[in-house]
Amino acid sequence: MRIRNVILGLGFLIAAGLMCEASAQAVAQNANKPAKAKPAAKPAAKPAEAKPAPAAAAAPANTGQSMTAAKPKPKPKKKASTAMKGVPSGVPNCLKHLAKMAEKDPLIDYDGHPSEIINGGLLWNDPKSHCSVGSDEAMRKKVIELAGAWRAKDGAKVRSLIEELGGTK
Repeated sequence: MRIRNVILGLGFLIAAGLMCEASAQAVAQNANKPAKAKPAAKPAAKPAEAKPAPAAAAAPANTGQSMTAAKPKPKPKKKASTAMKGVPSGVPNCLKHLAKMAEKDPLIDYDGHPSEIINGGLLWNDPKSHCSVGSDEAMRKKVIELAGAWRAKDGAKVRSLIEELGGTK
């Protein structure tokens, strides 16, 4: 029991010594760093230069209009992104959306929005799905074939399969 206490005590002493040494090294490193340069003082304003008078001050004083402060400019609105997002409702709308994406040559990457529509819509057999093909096995096989062709970047096959599924404009 006493030996264990002695070993634990030595361990604490060694740990405390290492901590003190590490902190001393950190202080030494900070002392060796050069001080940050102070920013240059601003030049004094020249009193001889006259500033032009604002247009509101040049107007007659008794016009009956109150002098109001200028309104701040409104913040610019964010532009709507051109990226297509979300899964449309209904199988025909999903197929039209896929046909719209398949028009571009070369095909866009499958791992983006097309996979979201195919995997999260057409092939997702759940009542919460926006555009599930359900249990129609023939249509499911064509959708799976469409996904494979899209991964292989075979544009002609993708367009023909979308037409077969009924996704023409």
